[in-house]
Amino acid sequence: MRIFETLPKSEIGLLAVLSLAAAPASAQFAPILNGFYLALDGGVVGLEDAQIDYGGAAPGGSMRLDAGWAVSGAAGWRVLDRYRLEFEISHRENDVRDIDTSFFAGGSVAATTYMVNGYVDFPAYFYSDVVPYVGLGVGRAQLSHDIQVDGFTLSHTNSHAFAYQVIGGLEFPIISRRMSATLEYRYLATSRPHFQDQGGFVYHSDYDSHTFLAGLRWGF
Repeated sequence: MRIFETLPKSEIGLLAVLSLAAAPASAQFAPILNGFYLALDGGVVGLEDAQIDYGGAAPGGSMRLDAGWAVSGAAGWRVLDRYRLEFEISHRENDVRDIDTSFFAGGSVAATTYMVNGYVDFPAYFYSDVVPYVGLGVGRAQLSHDIQVDGFTLSHTNSHAFAYQVIGGLEFPIISRRMSATLEYRYLATSRPHFQDQGGFVYHSDYDSHTFLAGLRWGF
């Protein structure tokens, strides 16, 4: 080409060396991008009965909650062919149905979690286009209680706690290594957080949830 004919030989040699040096870097960068994925899920969450426990300082009771909703977003990376790591943010919310010591109870219990999850995939392409997987996650939960009892606000407060979860799911590939649909079950629980009611009394309350999610995963 005439452009190269006008360049000194030393500059042509430099361009050739830079091109050769860039090729291996591009080849190494591509597999990293190929292992990256994004996931978005939504579904329903059920909470086990939770105790409002003042430790004997005031009357407590068992709190029951209706089924609620959950959403989750995650960014992950396939470390090896069957192993994945991801960072996930999720939100769950349930309405209060009743509390033992009250005639009427209302409000909600919510949890926003920040989790690091690890997964193992079990490809089963020889039998069907389904990939079962299991996972474990640990992280931090921000919990909120907005609870009304007999027309009065019992608590409107937040707390933080250590969170952990166990995950089992099925992946249904739509476009191999590019897009999949997923169905998941997650058991998420926390250490026992403490809350403060409107009167200034501190109480403890458990958080144990069962979540069923459907979602999409996009690979790059």
